[in-house]
Amino acid sequence: AISMVVDAMFGFSFSGTSIREPFASLMQNMLDLKSRSGIPLLSVDVPSGWHVDKGDIHETNFMPDILVSLTAPKLCSQFFNGTRHYVGGRFVPPFISEKYGIQMPPYPGTSQVMQVDIVPPNGQTKE
Repeated sequence: AISMVVDAMFGFSFSGTSIREPFASLMQNMLDLKSRSGIPLLSVDVPSGWHVDKGDIHETNFMPDILVSLTAPKLCSQFFNGTRHYVGGRFVPPFISEKYGIQMPPYPGTSQVMQVDIVPPNGQTKE
C-alpha cells in the first residue's frame, strides 16, 4: 500500500513560463491521488512547479502536505501552508551562514533534521 507520495521532479533550478508535459500531468496525478485517498504529499526542497523565490507563480495549486527543505528553507517556503516543514542537513559552515545571514535552526544533539515553524506570508503563525 502507498503511504506517501514524494514529489522530487524539479530541482531548484526549474524555470519557464509554464509547466510542460509530462510534468503537468504528473503533478496533477499526484494532486488527484492526494485528493482521492488522503495520502500525504511530501515535496523535497521546492514543490514542483514553484519558483524558488516566489512560490506557485504558475497558479498550479500544487501544495504539498509536508515540505523538506535541504540545507536551508528557500524563499518560496514562506508560501507553504501544509502541515509540517522540516529542514534537513547541517551543510552550511558557520562562516557562510554569518556572511550571508542564514539562520540555521538549532539542531538538537547530532540530529540532521529538524521540524520548523510554518509562518504564512501574513506573518501570523498557525493555531
